[in-house]
Parts: sequence; structure tokens; C-alpha cells
Amino acid sequence: MRSSVAILVSLAACGGNSPGQSPDGAQGSDAAAADAAPAPTLLASGGQQMIVTGDIGFQLTPANLADDADAIEIHQEIYGTPWDEFAANQPPPAEWVAVMDSIAQAAHATGKPIFLSVTPFDGTRSQLAAKTVITGGQVTEQTDWAAGCYDFASAPDAAMYQQAYTRYVDWMIDEFQPTWLNMAIEINLYFEACPAAVTGAVQVSNAAYQAAHAHTPGLVVFPSIQIDHLYGYDPTSCPDQTQRDACFDANYAQISALTRDRFAMSSYPIPLGGQTVAELPVDWFTRGAARGGERGLIAETGMDSTALVAHSRDNGCFTVFTETEADEAGYLARVIGDSKANHFDLANWWSDRDLVVAPLMTDCPCTFDSTWCEVLGVFEGPPTTSGPDTQLEGELVLKVFGTMGLRDYAGVEKSFYATWQAGRATQ
Repeated sequence: MRSSVAILVSLAACGGNSPGQSPDGAQGSDAAAADAAPAPTLLASGGQQMIVTGDIGFQLTPANLADDADAIEIHQEIYGTPWDEFAANQPPPAEWVAVMDSIAQAAHATGKPIFLSVTPFDGTRSQLAAKTVITGGQVTEQTDWAAGCYDFASAPDAAMYQQAYTRYVDWMIDEFQPTWLNMAIEINLYFEACPAAVTGAVQVSNAAYQAAHAHTPGLVVFPSIQIDHLYGYDPTSCPDQTQRDACFDANYAQISALTRDRFAMSSYPIPLGGQTVAELPVDWFTRGAARGGERGLIAETGMDSTALVAHSRDNGCFTVFTETEADEAGYLARVIGDSKANHFDLANWWSDRDLVVAPLMTDCPCTFDSTWCEVLGVFEGPPTTSGPDTQLEGELVLKVFGTMGLRDYAGVEKSFYATWQAGRATQ
């Protein structure tokens, strides 16, 4: 999910089985049964929010998921990965386990199926996922601990860390008992950022797929594909925007070696090129799956209900994009309609509640609330006089997915909430 920050920053300035097949060459048992008799589309959401009191930071919360979702998404990118412990085949830190236990217990208490998303790569999709570190009894993260564009095909310790990741995946399966598992979030963005490491990234993804199926036969397992980039709608994935079809062909060739039970899509398309919902191609959610004759699934998508105004070092406050609650409502209806029409078994909306309060999105410079403005200042960090505008980048990290909720930050239903509820398979 976090990878789309790169889009807005730009606005401001080895083999495997066939797709959809398990290691023995046949579709996983759950996938095959679902394809024979398509089940209703379940609508999922997650509870991530920026918490500004107590344990400050992005947290996975229960939000209103018990009332709002057919399935609960657990998107674990914010508490780090215990790489060292899993590499040594040792138990993960007790403090980290306690956090996972709390999240799992809240999800299981709803009695709803769980969609678990994990990744070996960090939010920039250019490094290994942050390492879990316990500081003063609190779960924190160590970033930049491994070489950038780490290559699982050639690094001297690659076998150790690949095994560490598959052990982590197995541990998370036991903890959350998911129905669906995304074991490599937006992996094609790592391909894009690290072209020399594609073979290794495919290798670790396929190893995690095989380990997950060996651990829990029948689990629906897949990496997710960022389709805005796959289709060439982002300049970093297709510098010549008149050649999107050729870019799609080249980008699809890179993902063809990924073993998967679903063609799982990540998409945040509206800011790209400024197109409206009505201007999105009619095959937006079907093009990638159709290429390989696969069944689709929306692993994550969303749209903000407010504009985003940010402060750049050189040009002051500026509007990064303008979105409204009506725009979000239109896109949500498109997501639900396409998911049902194409028999996706799952569509995941980011997120149940807004990640931040709405005034933070547009108040520039920030003065509306001392606590929120202080949090923004932490994300921005110190000013720079040259090089990348790190303050702007930090601000976008906090804001870019800020108002995608079905509800506002406090839990009040948005105007299109009834559309979501009407689209649910179970009430």
C-alpha cells in the first residue's frame, strides 16, 4: 500500500509454475472449488489508523470491522519482521508476539474469515522489510538494515533469510489462521525498483507460496500485483505514456513466473493522470487476470474523500490532488460492481476508518491542532536545503492514504456507507 507514495512524490517535483497453479501443477483445492462454483464476493477492510495518544504511530485497530466487513484484513507492514529470530529458528520477541496476539484475538472474536497480507520487502518496495526491534519494552522497527535491492538469488546470506521469511509466513498462518494469504505485497514494484533482483524476488515469493501450501493445504495463496504500474499508468513503470500496451506486455512477462492461486490486485488509480472514475478503462480490474486466464481478487484499493495539500521546500503549499467524498463513492461503487460481475471471491477496501483526521489533509501550514501538527512534524523531520525534499516525502507518507475510510477518523459513517453495506455478501 505505501508504495503509492512514490507516485505523489513524482507529482510534487527463477522460474516457477504457471500462474494460478500450485507446485504440483494443479490449482489449490480451495481455488479449484471456488472456480467450479463461484461464491459471493466478500468485502473486506482493515483497521489501520494513526494513533496520537499513548503508543503513538500507525496501529492495527479493531475499528468498526465487526459491523462493516465480511472479512477482516490484517495488513502487517507496521510492526517489523523478526528476521534475526526466524533466521536462528528461535521464538520471536515476546513483546512482538503480544502485539500479534492482540490483533489476532480481536479479529477472531468477530467470527469472520481473515485475509492476511505480509511481505519480505519494505514500504518503498526497494529494501527488505524493517527488522523488529524492542526498545524500552516497545515494538519498534529498524529500517535500512540490509543492502538496498537485496537479491535473494545472489546475496551470500540469501538462503538464511529466505528460510527466515518462510518460517515467518508459517508462524503468521498459525497465528491468524487466514482464509487468504498475500505473502508478497505489491511485488512487481520491487521488480521495478530493483531490476537486477527480479529472479531472487520471484524465488522468495514462490518459496513462500510453496511453504504456505505445505503448511496449510487448501489455503488461497498469492502475491499481489500493483496494476497501476503493471498497466503502465505510472511514468516510473512506463516512461513513454503513449506505449502503455508495450509496457504492459513487458511488465506482465516479469510476473509470469510468480506462482499464485489468484491474480490479486492492488490499485490506487485516481491521482494518476488526473482521470476520473468514469475515465478508467472498462477492463481495469480484469485485464491482468484475463491475460493468463486467472481468477481475480482485489487485495487492496481505495480513494481519499478529501483533497491533499502539502508543503514543498521550494514552492510552499500546493494541492497534490483534489478528491471528494462523491469521488470516493463513485470509485467504491465501481470496485463493488466489478468484483461482483467478475466473481472475485474477495475485494478489500483501504480502510474501514480514515487513517487521519480530515483537517490534517488540507491545513497547510499545519496549525489546526497542536497534537496532530506535532505528529506531522515528526513525519516531516528536519528541513533540507538540497537533494530530495524529505520533508515533503514524510508529509505524504502520513497523508496520502489519510481519508480512504468507509467512516471518518472518529468512526462516523460517510455518505456512501449504505452502498458498501448493500454490496456485502453477509450482513
